[in-house]
Amino acid sequence: MLHVLPVLKQYFERLNSPPLTIQSKPSKRAEILAGICLFLCLVLFVQSLKLLCFSDIPSVHMHIINMLLHLSFFSSAFFLSKLNLFELARCLLILTYISYLITAILLWQINLNIQFYFLLGMFACLYFFHPRETKYLWITLCIFCGLFIYFQTQFVFSIGREDWQFGVINVNTWTLSISCFLLATWIRRQINRSWQQMQMTEQKTRQLLQKVIPSSIARYLMSAEPLSLENCITEHSFASIIFIDFTEFTPYSRQTSDKNLVTFLHRIYCVFDTIAEQHQLTKIKTNGDQYIAAVGLGNSSLSSYETSQQCCQFALAISREFEIKAGVNIGIKMGIASGNAISGIIGQSRPAFDVWGNTMNLASRLESTAANREIQVCQQTMLYSMQNFRFCSGLTQPLKGLGQVTVYKLLGAK
Repeated sequence: MLHVLPVLKQYFERLNSPPLTIQSKPSKRAEILAGICLFLCLVLFVQSLKLLCFSDIPSVHMHIINMLLHLSFFSSAFFLSKLNLFELARCLLILTYISYLITAILLWQINLNIQFYFLLGMFACLYFFHPRETKYLWITLCIFCGLFIYFQTQFVFSIGREDWQFGVINVNTWTLSISCFLLATWIRRQINRSWQQMQMTEQKTRQLLQKVIPSSIARYLMSAEPLSLENCITEHSFASIIFIDFTEFTPYSRQTSDKNLVTFLHRIYCVFDTIAEQHQLTKIKTNGDQYIAAVGLGNSSLSSYETSQQCCQFALAISREFEIKAGVNIGIKMGIASGNAISGIIGQSRPAFDVWGNTMNLASRLESTAANREIQVCQQTMLYSMQNFRFCSGLTQPLKGLGQVTVYKLLGAK
């Protein structure tokens, strides 16, 4: 039974791991618990074979029946784990452990110190219970401690000793049991503290990951599944993408220090991030003085009209806030395009979230050809937003790599 403890600890550390951490699949947990049951079955079976070779052992037939009976209990736990009934399998393991020790002690009728396995069970059961199951843990600890005290104090009287020896043994029994109980509670507190730290670390990691990439991809990356292209790439039938760039940025960068330049970009991009969150936009990335965001990547329930109009509202809000927050002689220009797109992460080393497709290229070209303080949009964006926003007459102009494209300028809300 001593060799079972490290295996039990490894299994229940995985079984009781917090829900926000990377966990094994239920089938993997079933395999681990099934392996434990089979190992215990093998130990009991070997012990029963040994008893057949020693006929002078008292109640040898009862010992064999006891072994075979508990062998069937562990086998039942094996099948329960295969059915993913982990709670029932765990309870059966604990009850079988207690039952085996009690019947073995009663059958031997001599003091072979088997009762010390109850103290061993106190430390083993620390890994059998989740932090939310503290009540059941205390009950189990008290049962193991009480059983050890009872059998230890009962069997010392069957050995010829003087009265003062009885007192010493009883004092040592109570001292040892209480010490083990207190030590087990201290270890449990350390385990709970480790679990709490793991949960806090995982929560921070999840929050940070969800700020960098969409929630659906973040949940997939936090799982134990290997990366695959199908799970990392998502096609969007309609999305609106906006490119934001600064004008007169190069002259400003030559006049100020690098630290001031980065401080300015950080301050402005924090304002952009706040507005993007208010209008339910997904920030794609920043590229120097270029800010890229999109609508319709994380929320598939938005209609084509809502997607385009939210992007226009975001652009106008950015234009207003930039005039207030900029504080330097720098302008701003934007380009918005709507259509199908594909988003996700590719690569293995430091994967980054990005969007690809003709809509992405069109938004980039609209931004690059826009003048200072202009918001250029494509025809599809204009058609889906014209009921609530004002646009100037369309102008056909050549865009690099796209040919002649009709371009509209967003003037404001109606």
